Amino acid sequence: MPLSLRGGANALGGTEDKTFYLRKMLSRAIPKKVHAQFCDKNSIPVRGGQSVEWRQFRSFTTSVTALTEGTPGAETIPSVQITTATVNQYGMYYRQTEIAQSQSIDDLRAEGAEALGEAMGDAYDLLTRNIMRGTTTIQYASTAGSRVAVGSGMRLNAAELREALATLKTNNAMPFEDGAYKAIIHPRTEADLFNDPTIVNAFKDAGERGGGNPLFTGKLGRYLGCDFFSTSNASIQAAGGLSVANTSADVYQTMLLGKEAVGVVELSALTSDLIYHPAGSSGVNDPLNQLSSQGYKFSHGGAVLNNSWIVSIEHTTSLGVE
Repeated sequence: MPLSLRGGANALGGTEDKTFYLRKMLSRAIPKKVHAQFCDKNSIPVRGGQSVEWRQFRSFTTSVTALTEGTPGAETIPSVQITTATVNQYGMYYRQTEIAQSQSIDDLRAEGAEALGEAMGDAYDLLTRNIMRGTTTIQYASTAGSRVAVGSGMRLNAAELREALATLKTNNAMPFEDGAYKAIIHPRTEADLFNDPTIVNAFKDAGERGGGNPLFTGKLGRYLGCDFFSTSNASIQAAGGLSVANTSADVYQTMLLGKEAVGVVELSALTSDLIYHPAGSSGVNDPLNQLSSQGYKFSHGGAVLNNSWIVSIEHTTSLGVE
C-alpha cells in the first residue's frame, strides 16, 4: 500500500501534511483620500516657527451714493482677515524581533512599510477632514433646524444641492480651476443621490450617451457645476441626530466647497517620512541586537480660511442608522 498523507495505516498524518502558505498577502481595505487635494497647500520653511498665518484683504462694501460736489464723503476703512494654525507632528511605529524578520515566510519589513504608508495617508486625510467639518456654514436637510433634529428621510438630494450651491455663489465662492465646485460625500450618500429621480433623469436625458454615462460607470459625475468625490472617510456624526425610541440618527456631513475655502500646511523640513531602525541601532535599549522598528512621522496643520466658501450639508442616509 502506498504512503498517504491522510488516513489509513500507512498514513504520514500531521508529519508531512502541512499548510501551504500563499506568498501573496491579501490586499487591505484603504479609504479614498480626497480631502487634502481641495485645500490651499503651504509649507513653513526651516527656522520659520511652527505657526502659520493666512491673510485676506477683505472686499470693500460697494458704495452707490453720489458724491456731493467738492466733498469726498466718508472714508473707507480697509479690513484684513487673519487666520492662524499651528503645525503638529503625528506618527506611529511598531517593533519586531530579529527572529520574526529573518525567519518569517512573509517579507514583514516590505509589507509593514506599505501598511504604514497607507496609515500615514489615511491619518493626513482624516486630519484634513476634521478641519473641514469645523465650518460654521451649515445646512440642515429638509425641515431640520439643528443637528439633533436631523432624522429619518432627511436625505441629500437635488434640492439640497441647489440650496448649498446657491449659498456658495451668493457668497462669491470661487470654483476650482476646472470651473467646478467640489463635494465630498460618503458612499451611502452616493447611493441616495443615484436614487433621486431628478439627478437620475439629468444624467439619463442630458448626460453622455453610452458606457461613459454615470448611470453605467457608477461614478457620479458633474451636476449643476459640482463634482462629487466619494470616500468612506467622509464625515459622520455618529448618533448625533434625532433620537427616536432610544436610537439617535447618524448624521452625515457632505462638504461642498470652493477654491481656497480650507488651507493645510506642513513643515518643509519635516513633511513625511517612513523610518526604519535595524536591530542593534538602539544601543543599550537593545543590548542583544534583537529588535528592529519601523514607523512613520509627518507634520500637519490647517484651518478653514473662509467659512462662506464651504458648506456642510447635514443629513441622514437610507443605508445608515436613522
